[in-house]
Amino acid sequence: MNLKSLSTLVYAATMALLLGEFLPMERTLGLITPAAAQPADPSPTTAAPVQLPSNVIPEHYDIFVRPDVGNLSFDASVRITVSVREPTSEIVLNAADLQLERAVLRSSSEQVADVALQPEQQTATLTFGQTIEPGTYEVAIDYNGRISENADGLFVARYGPPAAPKQMLATQFEPVSARRFVPCWDEPARKATFSLSVAVPKDEVAVSNMPVEAITELDGGRHRVRFQRTPKMSSYLLFLSIGDLERLERTVGSTKLAVVARKGSASKGEFALDSAEQLLGYFNEYFGVPYPLPKLDMIAVPGGGGFSAMENWGAILYFENALLLDPALSPESARQRVFVVVAHEMAHQWFGNLVTMKWWDDLWLNEGFASWMENKATDRFHPEWMMWLQSESARQRAMRQDAKRTTHPVIQPVMRGDQATQAFDEITYRKGQAVIRMLEGYLEPEAFRRGIRSYMQRYAYQNAVTDELWAELEKVARQPIKPIADDFTRQPGVPLISVQDFRAEGSQTTVTLRQERFGVDDSARDPLVWRTPVSVVAIGSGALPVTQLVAGSSRSSIPVPGTPPIKINFGQTAYYRSHYPQEAFLALAERFRLLAPADQLGLLYDSWALGEAGFTPLTDYLTLIQKAPPGAESAVWRQIIQTLLSIDRLYTGQAEQATFRAFARTTLAPLFEQVDWDARPGEPETRAILREDLLNALGRFGEPSVMAEARHRFKAFVADPKSLPAAIRLPILRIVAVSADMALYATMHELAKKAADPLEQDQLFGVLAWAEDPALAKRTLEVALSDEPSRATGLGMITRVASHNPDLAWQFALGHLDALTARLDALQRYSFVPSLAAQSTNPTHLAELRRFIDDHVPAEFRQQADRSYADLEFRLRVKTERLPQITSWLATHGPIPPAAPVPRQ
Repeated sequence: MNLKSLSTLVYAATMALLLGEFLPMERTLGLITPAAAQPADPSPTTAAPVQLPSNVIPEHYDIFVRPDVGNLSFDASVRITVSVREPTSEIVLNAADLQLERAVLRSSSEQVADVALQPEQQTATLTFGQTIEPGTYEVAIDYNGRISENADGLFVARYGPPAAPKQMLATQFEPVSARRFVPCWDEPARKATFSLSVAVPKDEVAVSNMPVEAITELDGGRHRVRFQRTPKMSSYLLFLSIGDLERLERTVGSTKLAVVARKGSASKGEFALDSAEQLLGYFNEYFGVPYPLPKLDMIAVPGGGGFSAMENWGAILYFENALLLDPALSPESARQRVFVVVAHEMAHQWFGNLVTMKWWDDLWLNEGFASWMENKATDRFHPEWMMWLQSESARQRAMRQDAKRTTHPVIQPVMRGDQATQAFDEITYRKGQAVIRMLEGYLEPEAFRRGIRSYMQRYAYQNAVTDELWAELEKVARQPIKPIADDFTRQPGVPLISVQDFRAEGSQTTVTLRQERFGVDDSARDPLVWRTPVSVVAIGSGALPVTQLVAGSSRSSIPVPGTPPIKINFGQTAYYRSHYPQEAFLALAERFRLLAPADQLGLLYDSWALGEAGFTPLTDYLTLIQKAPPGAESAVWRQIIQTLLSIDRLYTGQAEQATFRAFARTTLAPLFEQVDWDARPGEPETRAILREDLLNALGRFGEPSVMAEARHRFKAFVADPKSLPAAIRLPILRIVAVSADMALYATMHELAKKAADPLEQDQLFGVLAWAEDPALAKRTLEVALSDEPSRATGLGMITRVASHNPDLAWQFALGHLDALTARLDALQRYSFVPSLAAQSTNPTHLAELRRFIDDHVPAEFRQQADRSYADLEFRLRVKTERLPQITSWLATHGPIPPAAPVPRQ
């Protein structure tokens, strides 16, 4: 599953891709581990997870489903071939929101079971009148279930204009919603094969994991579509979709690749299909195991959910905006996002599908590796996008989570399957990705790949745990990797590597380092030790960096060629924060232009994080951005833009915001003069994304010339929609919405309601949420919960309103809690509403959020909600204790704000 929209809040943040390039380096390896500070055994000690009994194991499911969309229900039957391993009189399996009408055990005779459902445990117990001896049996169950209107289990996606509505069925089972579709052993280690049949209207198309095996006639204007048997796989990977669909298909080697979409839109998947063709050959070669299924469909579903895509084996589900590109609507950022998401989900066909984690505590084996491979593969085919640079922002989000007391290890205990929803977060995905990249660099890429190939071949069609991966890597690389890996995956937190001193002697400098834990709250007082690969280089020396393992809090010395200034974490390939004495920091700032883009980004991110936490003055960051040259890489400027927007939100409701916005405009306007409104022939593709970000920011900051030109272009757009190029369409619409009055808002609202295409409709409704005027923001919230936008778009609108009117969005959510909760799927259910309050700068909301969590979120599902509380708590502390530093700095460094606001038109 792709985290790029695990919650609507995270989805909005990751719509801006930020990423970069792996910088190869020759390393001098050493180990510095003071004897008094050896890392403790990080293995967690927890109670055993709650799982189904292991006395009965599924081997094969044969399922028949007859959906009734009009009544949001389905009737079904399943025949499960099971292996009974020890005598028993009952069989326990998973079932949720299902009614089991009849259950029979078949061998040489039949035994009818007494059926008892346990809704809280999401299980069903089949009790038989006599003991079942070990052997192979068939369990036949007739049952019925519900079709959801959210992306959970078997769900319906509605689209099209109100006068001619259409619908599409699809399934979403990860982590534990297969049990909402079929009684089953809904645990990743209980792999089995599946044969699926479905009753389909004759004018519609059905898609599943495997190709169609047979089609037979049924009554009532339907036919029965039966699909070929799947390979052995986990239940959460089963997939079904039904609708008015068309295919865009090609054959690559022995594999049929296809985009499957609502009729009339498959052509918009051409880029995704081209991308999949490139990626299939690359993954076949990299993993050393050819893709094993006969086909790989990519199914585009209208709407959205708490995720953007799901890696079902042979039938990947994507929401449309993660797969389809409309030449009239989609900017460059959307094109790059499609490639990255396709790469992520295709990587899962090996990491997750072919080899699957045994239990949800090792979810990172799926998601961390797919996140790492999405960048690695994208960088292979599109080095010009500088994907590792762009993705630095995602790693930084993980580090921000990891620096709070609400963090958790990458490998975290999951006691029940339904609690696995809490594990889909930035730590699992992005810290996991960062640790893998760090280990790949430490072992060298070729040795790392050989280890991955060995792992794939050994555990194909099986389940594995993290230690089995490390064993394969160590066997192939012939050097220990598990101790380093354990430090970063089995304990939480972020190392802080501080430069204590450096002593230059001739052409060499001895750098003294100290390691501790970086934390922004009381978590920093919980000391931990990591064996951290630390790379050190003298800027301008031309020498290769020296890398050593550093552990413990005692001072450690590393000799490097060259003279100061010194930069650590060269290329930003290791997972830690870097801290320099003030004199050393200023020396690096003066040479900012000489740093590689990855190191410029690292200095910016670390400076801001250390300033927020109080390790250094927050204004060091402002000093640093004044050294950024206009010609710096786009990802560097995008970091600056995002941080300026973050500061602006801290000033919400304060008079000083006008002064800060004037400073932000002064900082960005010269860059925009170079980038300009329209693309120039031959410009880098990353420049197009920078243009989007600059326009969004300058509109938010109220740059008069930008706002006037946006209104001029919007006026032409209303007369002729084709007049607005796709590359700047969305930013222009947003700029106009920011300062819209009631009449202009009404015009934009009408455009959204009249849009016939779901992609265009989602875009136009989303734009309404950029209106800053509180009355219009309130109107947007009302529209969001109406039937006008799709459910997912409505949630996105609420999140966007919360970014600039957080108090309004929070109170609206509390006042419409039932209606809002009804629209949330399993991945959003307990995190969405707290995430709205987390964007506030109002201290009264802290106690309100605590009460909400205590009253509305079950204790076992509070991990993400508690994180929102910690985020709000930290933001308020930064606003109170750190923001005054910026205000004082602006008094002597910032420009005079404009005399009057830009008039609305």
